[in-house]
Amino acid sequence: MDNVRSGETNANPFRTDRSFCSNGEWYFLTRGGGQVGPFISKEEMEAELLLFIRDQAMAKNAITN
Repeated sequence: MDNVRSGETNANPFRTDRSFCSNGEWYFLTRGGGQVGPFISKEEMEAELLLFIRDQAMAKNAITN
């Protein structure tokens, strides 16, 4: 798997998964160090993560436009 992101020249030597399960509840971590959750399933957490990413992208676009 290619770990090079757009704009990067080399693969990042270390990336972590930002989701985890604790005591049967699912969470994801934000770049700012926040923890979002709990969610009752991995599927629910992944759906909320996609919404979070979309909202962050829209907010970034609003600032730059």
